[in-house]
Amino acid sequence: MSQQADTYRSSDSERAPVTQFRDTGDVLEAMLQQLQGGELHQRLALEARPGSPFLRFIEIGHALRGSLVDKARRAELLERLWPCADAIIGTLPAGIQPQGLLPDVSKADQRALGFRPLAQISDDEIRAWVMQDGSMIYGELKRYELDNYFDAVAPLLRRDGAMYDLGSGLGKVVMSAALSLPFTRCVGIELLGYRHRMAQQRLDQLLTLRDQAVKSLPALGTSVLLPNGKHAPVDHLLKLQQRIALIEQDMFETDLSDASLVFIYSTCFGPLMAPLADHLARSLPEHALVSTTTYALRHPGFRLVREFPPNTLAWTVVYLYERVGALEDLGPGEPAYRFPPERQAWEARMQEAIAQFDLNNN
Repeated sequence: MSQQADTYRSSDSERAPVTQFRDTGDVLEAMLQQLQGGELHQRLALEARPGSPFLRFIEIGHALRGSLVDKARRAELLERLWPCADAIIGTLPAGIQPQGLLPDVSKADQRALGFRPLAQISDDEIRAWVMQDGSMIYGELKRYELDNYFDAVAPLLRRDGAMYDLGSGLGKVVMSAALSLPFTRCVGIELLGYRHRMAQQRLDQLLTLRDQAVKSLPALGTSVLLPNGKHAPVDHLLKLQQRIALIEQDMFETDLSDASLVFIYSTCFGPLMAPLADHLARSLPEHALVSTTTYALRHPGFRLVREFPPNTLAWTVVYLYERVGALEDLGPGEPAYRFPPERQAWEARMQEAIAQFDLNNN
């Protein structure tokens, strides 16, 4: 049922797995249950091949990783990372650690692909790499946090609107939104090919479950009870595939002209927020809603509607904005970088992280 104003769930409810389908409500609940747990998926490495959109990322990542693995070059690593320390998520960039997405590329293949040594890579290129590396870190809101989120935005949405998730990963938010609210279209935009493919598999599995469950119902009925307590026509489930689109694309190239809500899990997007805010302001129709996590949109094209503090709607702060103002009147936004760290303290944290790296990889 819908939550009362300013009251939020603080944990996932204990729900028994659906084993018997008596009505469309059971079908919907089983589908929502199947969408949980994607944050535990196996990360697949990027492909190092000519023409790959990630080839420069792989090149710079290997140059940085080389100075991490070679103990004699670690002073060089610290020197090259220091100018962008304010943009690194955590301490040691995820992309040069074993759990990152860099593929193994032999020295011979690096030469064949034209990889440069670290000394030939500019500070601007390394900063851009750090920003891209942060944006590849994966995270998902838990089910109760999404339920809180849908309750909060539902009263503000146009019934005929489209919902977009920029950086949609395995598609949990997109599919949950399509199941929970009467959007005409829910679109997931994901740059990483392996995540896009896993999201498509997840959708296929969801539709298979739906078909099997509907077939087992004693009677189909004419409506389905949504999590917010309102009813939707049964086509809400039967035409789910037509309402969901999963697109492998750069979020900066996405046409958002029909969006009524844009969701961004932006906790790792800090340095990207200024250019992203400008792209949103110039792409969205007036009065469209945008939500971000952790980082605010500091741009004159957006009016803050609500700010949900940490541990209310979700574990982190959630901002909800309305797109306002004429395009020709928009000025530039403000950068969203974190405050630069103090160098000595930063280097001490880096040394601790490197020592842990050595411990884990001996």
